[in-house]
Amino acid sequence: MDTQPVIEPEVTPVAAPAAVSKPPAHSRPAAKKPAGLPIPEALFSLAIDDNDGIIAASLRNMLRYGLAAAFLAELGLANKIQMAEDRLTLAGTDPTGDALFDDILAMVAAEKKPRKLGRWIESIQSKLTLKQVALRLVERKGIVIEKKHYSWVIPFPAFPKVAASAKYSVKNHLRGIVLAGEPANPADIVLLSLLKACRMLRFVFTRDERKFADQKVAALVQNEVFGETVAKLLAEK
Repeated sequence: MDTQPVIEPEVTPVAAPAAVSKPPAHSRPAAKKPAGLPIPEALFSLAIDDNDGIIAASLRNMLRYGLAAAFLAELGLANKIQMAEDRLTLAGTDPTGDALFDDILAMVAAEKKPRKLGRWIESIQSKLTLKQVALRLVERKGIVIEKKHYSWVIPFPAFPKVAASAKYSVKNHLRGIVLAGEPANPADIVLLSLLKACRMLRFVFTRDERKFADQKVAALVQNEVFGETVAKLLAEK
């Protein structure tokens, strides 16, 4: 697997605080996982076109913003960052053991003054590549990459008894929440909010379901800060 740093800044990356010992490399922020995947990988899986095995060019810019917010949301759910007076601050200094998350935490720690969430999403999305997120989904055995196309691994190992892809598992889980009233955890709410912000709900719900789903999602994600911030940033483009 490609081991390049997940965040590729134009300046030298800031090292994580040296005084804190690193946990094992396999550890991850302890956020709830939508249908077996962290929020960024779940969002990425829903963006893959089933027929062509690619991310549509028209979607890539919006998706990068959504993914940047998704990584920050994971850190928030893991109590590594927090919002204070509309600005993002560190809530914990222990590294996660995940290169991408630790790069983000190091960047936040290096700032002399807290910055607004929107500024962080802008900064991270400009350095994040879709390939880097794809490789994380490969690591979780959700997809394989063949000649620049994404192919599903079936069954998805998180649900070995179901002959279905990672995308199907995420999609089915979200449909249960929105259409059948099944319970949603905080990570599910963030994912739905980011899908709404990135105009990706059409990848989860059929045309006939869309009106009801849009209304239900809007109610579920009201005041969810990550999706709202992405929506505002995209509206300014």
